[in-house]
Amino acid sequence: MKFIFYSHKDYSDIWPIMFGQAEKHLSQYQKVLFTNEGDAPDDWDVLHYDDSLPYQQRVLSCLAKLNDEVVVFHHEDMFLYGEPDHSALKYFKDLVEADQVSFIKLLRGGYVDTLVESEYTGLLVSPQDMVFTIQPTICKKHNLETMYRETPGESIWEFESNTHKTTTKENFTGCMAFESGDQKRGMYHYDSKAYPYIATGVVKGKWYTSDYPEMLTILNDYDIDKSLRGEV
Repeated sequence: MKFIFYSHKDYSDIWPIMFGQAEKHLSQYQKVLFTNEGDAPDDWDVLHYDDSLPYQQRVLSCLAKLNDEVVVFHHEDMFLYGEPDHSALKYFKDLVEADQVSFIKLLRGGYVDTLVESEYTGLLVSPQDMVFTIQPTICKKHNLETMYRETPGESIWEFESNTHKTTTKENFTGCMAFESGDQKRGMYHYDSKAYPYIATGVVKGKWYTSDYPEMLTILNDYDIDKSLRGEV
């Protein structure tokens, strides 16, 4: 299972956190950076995309260089702040590998308060219009390619709002990691014992500290001046 982190050189000021937290909590996994420019630590792979391409094509051009395998897809500012449940991640990976579920998002999110429990431990069924969103997600590479090849949108936000069209067309299924005790965080997300991460670390260009005070500790740990981006 490979952990993919999509980014852009313009966000390289947050890479120390991205690399550092991944090295701290995901040392046993292969990690890959998708970016237009720049390098990564020695134990990472780096795949470069053409910056002139639209968002979907950037992702697809890098995915084409990977084997058809199970991946965990992130954007750069979805920082872990605690140790994942590695046995749960393996269980989720096995479900995806066996085609029991197309996409497993690693925390509960969305605007629906009452959800259906999955037949699988530690998972809720994703509403059909939220089977795929831009959150850390376990899936097969070729299903991720289908999402990015078939979903329209002139921006990353338009792309995400259109993903339900592709999941419906392709009959993709989805689940979200959720356990008893996972508390709501902000308006649309919950904490995740399986994969405790900040969703997301940067909002409208500023550090997201209002709902995630853990960000303050992380910024201090990496000696980052939060005033350069500001806080929200």
